[in-house]
Amino acid sequence: MLHWLVLSWLAASAGFVSLMPVSDLSEHWTIERTPPETWSYRNGVISCTGKPNGFLRSRKSYRNYVLRAEWRLEPKGWIRGPGATTDDWPNAGFFIHAQETRDGWPRSLEVQGHYSEAGSLFGVRGGSIGGAIRGPFVKKRGKLGDWDRYEITSLNGTVKVVLNGVLVNEGFGARPSEGHICLQSEGWPVYYRNIEIKELP
Repeated sequence: MLHWLVLSWLAASAGFVSLMPVSDLSEHWTIERTPPETWSYRNGVISCTGKPNGFLRSRKSYRNYVLRAEWRLEPKGWIRGPGATTDDWPNAGFFIHAQETRDGWPRSLEVQGHYSEAGSLFGVRGGSIGGAIRGPFVKKRGKLGDWDRYEITSLNGTVKVVLNGVLVNEGFGARPSEGHICLQSEGWPVYYRNIEIKELP
């Protein structure tokens, strides 16, 4: 059984390249808008304190690809008190097709990791995409503190978002249609792991 599982995993990962560090984040990523101590890497997990706002940006730019990644929002410290809104909920996410910028968030598309809107797809700072939906998809994500998994496919301006094995979003006419991949730091501790990408023709 174990041998079969290993073979299945290898087949599923065929053609994918890991974006996880071997020893240092700088192998695949550059730190943007945050001090180095915002990010750390240990035992196969990229940890982010969430403060200040910023992101890790992939060294390489991509157009057509399948991206797989898992993320987990820290459950400790969240108190949903009287008057709290979804703006107060744990937050993180992924930028795709991100352009280089000197300040703030990059022009890009965001695949949301916010606890109330996981699965949402929308443009940031002038980025745009047609047909996509802005959540919530609460029945598709795990409980706070669980590992959630994205499979994001980008092909000639069409983007599909699969959350925990379920297709939750699809958009077309993406602008920009290529760029960097970014991991967000946005006010809450978050962990990223098993990030891999397969480029498509």
